[in-house]
Amino acid sequence: MPNTIGVTGTPVIDPGTDTVYFFAKTYIPNYRQPGNTGYINGVYYFYAVNINTLQDVPGFPVLIDGTVAQNDPLKYFIGGVILQRPSLALLNNVVYGGFGGHCDLFNYTGMVIGINTQTAKVVSAFAMESGPAARHDAYNVNAGGGEAGVWMSGMGFSSDGNRLFVVTGNGQGHQNNGVPATGRSGLQTLDEAIVNLGVDSSSGLLSLTDYFEPYDYQNMDAGDRDLGSSGFALLDPASFSGTGVTRIGVTAGKNGKIYIANADNLGGYRLGVGQTDGILQTIVTNQAVFGGLGSYPLEVSHDSSGAPVFTWVGQSKESSAGRVGCGIPTVTTFNGQVGTAILWITDVDAGLRAWYAVPQNGVLKTINLPQTNGLNKFQRPVFGDGRVYVTDSNGNLYCMGSPVALPLNCTSPVQFGNVALGSTGTRTVNCTANIPITKILGATVGNAQFQVSNSSFPSGPLAKGQAFSFPVTWNLTDVVVTNAPNSSFGNTQPGVKSTALTVFTQNGVTGYNSQFPISLTGTEVSSNAFLTLAPLEVDFGGVVISNTTSPTITSSFVISNSGLANMTILGYAWTTSSTAVYTNSTPGSTGTYSMGHGFSSADLPAINSVISPGQSLSVPTTFTPTNGTGNYGSFFYVWTDGGSGYVVLSASASTAPIAQLTISTSEGGWLPPSNMLMDFGNVPVGNSSILQVRLCNVGGSVLTITKSKPPGQSQLTATAPNVDLHEGQLIPVGTCATGGVIFQPSIKPPNQPDQPITDSWTLNTDDLSFGIHVVQISGTVVDRQLGPLRDDGTPQYLYLGCYQDGSNGRLLTKRFNNGATNENGLCQTECANGSYIFAGTGRSLPVASDLILTAPRVPNRVLVR
Repeated sequence: MPNTIGVTGTPVIDPGTDTVYFFAKTYIPNYRQPGNTGYINGVYYFYAVNINTLQDVPGFPVLIDGTVAQNDPLKYFIGGVILQRPSLALLNNVVYGGFGGHCDLFNYTGMVIGINTQTAKVVSAFAMESGPAARHDAYNVNAGGGEAGVWMSGMGFSSDGNRLFVVTGNGQGHQNNGVPATGRSGLQTLDEAIVNLGVDSSSGLLSLTDYFEPYDYQNMDAGDRDLGSSGFALLDPASFSGTGVTRIGVTAGKNGKIYIANADNLGGYRLGVGQTDGILQTIVTNQAVFGGLGSYPLEVSHDSSGAPVFTWVGQSKESSAGRVGCGIPTVTTFNGQVGTAILWITDVDAGLRAWYAVPQNGVLKTINLPQTNGLNKFQRPVFGDGRVYVTDSNGNLYCMGSPVALPLNCTSPVQFGNVALGSTGTRTVNCTANIPITKILGATVGNAQFQVSNSSFPSGPLAKGQAFSFPVTWNLTDVVVTNAPNSSFGNTQPGVKSTALTVFTQNGVTGYNSQFPISLTGTEVSSNAFLTLAPLEVDFGGVVISNTTSPTITSSFVISNSGLANMTILGYAWTTSSTAVYTNSTPGSTGTYSMGHGFSSADLPAINSVISPGQSLSVPTTFTPTNGTGNYGSFFYVWTDGGSGYVVLSASASTAPIAQLTISTSEGGWLPPSNMLMDFGNVPVGNSSILQVRLCNVGGSVLTITKSKPPGQSQLTATAPNVDLHEGQLIPVGTCATGGVIFQPSIKPPNQPDQPITDSWTLNTDDLSFGIHVVQISGTVVDRQLGPLRDDGTPQYLYLGCYQDGSNGRLLTKRFNNGATNENGLCQTECANGSYIFAGTGRSLPVASDLILTAPRVPNRVLVR
């Protein structure tokens, strides 16, 4: 980010007053220390602006700096050390904003600030780290404020009217230290936590109501695996609920886990089985999650007790950018109609992306869009009037949508309703010509099971306003009734299906599109029992084992009856390949089924049990690395009278990664790992020097860089920031990655004192024993020396500044004319020989101007130019 930060969090608009509210970061010169800038002079203002006139509302802006935290009198707001990233929330005339670390530097404490829009006063300042267990170090101590930043990749606060939900990042307090505690226990060090803040409707004051903190949060802190890399999504209770749970919330973090919690009882600390997490469910993705979460209210499965259970059912074929910045998932529909949902995500590299929201065979089907440049970090697309708006990192605004000049007006979407497998369904599409059309050229359909004949279209020209119709048939008579992931015509199991039909026209007038897209949607059903397994593969990811620990991972898959008749479980078996001999899976003495080497479940439906039509059962499954390190895999088969199928189970186990950080020397060698000082020494103006930071993985599994904040000054900077040693970079076992730092002093006037330049490169990895490493970087700018020298080799005259003569003549009346060979050093020598206090050089003009003035290193001598 540049020195002038500005607005980094999404504003909020009050439609009742046409006022937009936002926080903006800037500087107040000499505010806390001498100088115009510097982080300690950084401040935040809160603005209220009329969106019609762009004028400040009277009483605004409001300076936030100096505000004391309501829950800790030793914590106060310093704008220069924090950053406002989450979207703002407006509740009861109070705007709330979240603040976290500015690149994890300085002494900061995560805060939520509330400002009353009527009184222009701060009414709440809640610190996420407070009390005696929190840190209260000096302002210039990195992490000295305890951290626990509220940044959430820009996602806004969730609220249902009388409470705010926030998620925090890494912290230092660690008040919870192994002893279970309820979410109502009044935790003061709220790092790595989902936090429920109650809102006083009359005053706007915030107070802690409930929290959840993962049982392994201290390891997350050590590995820089923020829980707070995404916000907390409250799901629609009309679709997502279950026995004893009326409101569900979801978050995810850099540790690759998705946490599903009861919003009315978040889970506290270590309240689960074996003192693990007491929440509804944890899903391991094995990928860091940034940018928040979205939802589509289609359905949720339940276990035998009626509790909601979520299962991984699909993913995109595409991968997001290999760095932070992907936006918040957003789902849109056509007037809420089933089968029309589209999932949208912004990407800092690939631009705007879209998929059909309902997966097909475990895959999100891509919707092709016009290409944009890489979009701004953590952006959510904006929708209105059938158009979508996004902005890129170059400041361009994109608008995309359906063409406004369409040749036809046709029925869309076309709803087929329920169509049984083995039968057909036909619907009529009615169209009217918007313009004179020379000819209907034909149509194409995205799914071959939907059929349209070009002979059904009018053969001649159409006048404006002329109507016509044509039939479309959904033909399921010849499909193979199976859950075939590689079926030629896509998924043939029951469920909602949708595709696009495009009519092509030859228009009689110009200026109109020659295509008209029509959405076709319906639900495949089976009159018999029909087995459905999801997902196709349960990927447990990897676990790290040691001589003393053998961790386990729990995931789940779903057994569903998608037919209209009862389905009976006939048996289970597993094999290590799709063609090998099967091993029957039966419950052992403990009731646990073996599902392959390392995989097991105690919750499979019993043999001969019946699953009702439309019923789904979630099966929690556990991976334990029973054979030590290596890869694990199993094909787990389920046989029923509604068909058979299998789920692929996969996992791996390895020893931990070990990070080793070293710094290069000017001679081409490497300093010992204990030396974290990169010293360039003296570098003359106009020259440059490059040194390297090297990070090696000497452990047994892939090493991930979880934090990287390289130097970024004009004279001292990383050679390839966000490329070399970037966050999220993977370092394979036995390899190293490097990042360069260049020290390049810029040209400046001569005879200035040596200038020390310092910066740092902050690094952390998922090696839990590594911790945050800060490479201290220093170098000294050595200026050019002109003119006479002192005995110690330093110049007699020092640079003082550049001045312009006034209208009353020159500042320095004595003038030497050394001809065309004159230069600054010769001028200084003449002045020194004449014992003059000041020496200067300037352009030879009728009125002297642009004098550069220097002061002497000995009494009574000053140099000007």
